[in-house]
Amino acid sequence: MATKPRVLIIGGGFAGVTLAKKASAYADVTIVDPKSYIELTWATVRGIVDPQVAAQSVIDYKDIPGMGRFVQASVTSLSAKSAVLSTGETLAFDYAAVCSGSSYADPAFKSTASTSREQRLAEMKALTEDIKAAKSIVVVGGGPAGVEVAAEIVKAHAGKAVTLVHPGAQLLNGTPAKAGAAAKKWLEGHRVTVLLNTSVQGKPEGHGPASLSLEGKDGGSSLAADMVLWCAGARPNTGFLRGGELEGCLTENGSIKVLPSLQVEGQPHMFALGDCTNVPEAKLGYLATEHGKLVAVSLKTLIGSKPGSPAPKLGAWKPNMGNQVMIVSLGRGDGVCRMNGNVCGGCLPTNIKSKGLFVADYRKQLGVAA
Repeated sequence: MATKPRVLIIGGGFAGVTLAKKASAYADVTIVDPKSYIELTWATVRGIVDPQVAAQSVIDYKDIPGMGRFVQASVTSLSAKSAVLSTGETLAFDYAAVCSGSSYADPAFKSTASTSREQRLAEMKALTEDIKAAKSIVVVGGGPAGVEVAAEIVKAHAGKAVTLVHPGAQLLNGTPAKAGAAAKKWLEGHRVTVLLNTSVQGKPEGHGPASLSLEGKDGGSSLAADMVLWCAGARPNTGFLRGGELEGCLTENGSIKVLPSLQVEGQPHMFALGDCTNVPEAKLGYLATEHGKLVAVSLKTLIGSKPGSPAPKLGAWKPNMGNQVMIVSLGRGDGVCRMNGNVCGGCLPTNIKSKGLFVADYRKQLGVAA
């Protein structure tokens, strides 16, 4: 009986898990991640104020069927044929997919300390209690995460003093001005103070009381708060490629250079998916999931091609799937939806995303019980 080709998947986020579940049908899949769970990170903004949402959005890998072999470890170095793990184990592979994702400046939204579901839920519960206790909260960053966090806090704790600080001229950079204006109007209507064209000098450690130094158009100022949540500064998790034979695959900011097929440049048997790539698009969970679906088909095609035959034509990824779509939730009952040049609020974003944040849908997609 012929052995199946070995596929190594580095990272168990949306791209990695999607690819693992599909590729396990035709390959010997090993997925490596330093933690034993996947977190539906788009729901974390609500999970830090609602423990029930947190419990549903943090899922053990052992509860996800059909993923192949899971190894809890970090990859310390990667070559074209093998990966060295933090456990000392070396894994050889025929094909590999780097799905290592990104990390935020604030580990509240992508934990760097929790390696188990229990630890992560305890971490989020502590944050929930800190938010309850704080009288004044500053949210740094006016992208989707910052806007959604500020909205969730004021909906869960009406009357709490929340300030959103953003260096851009509008919220939700890169969207039509109408989208940023709609988010700003909603937040201010719920008594959130929005400071545009304002940057925070330096980053305080932790979430505790801090006096922030601000720099705006009119000069410097200070802002004291009981709690600071940092929703800016995402960076790709690709440090294990530094100093090795694949370092040339990295851009200056650490993203992995990929072809339209999502193959790593110069390595046709390797792919990179999700937040860690240099694909010019929004780094969103649903796009990473679609990366996984595309690469699953491409891997099957490569594995099925005859030795010595011309390289098969693989599917090409269109950044943002060829569309500019973003839905930003504003609590459970409102939101802002951007579809290319069109912007709307009200029932459309509410019914699509804001009510449930896709948690039940994604659990079903993973094959996890409700």
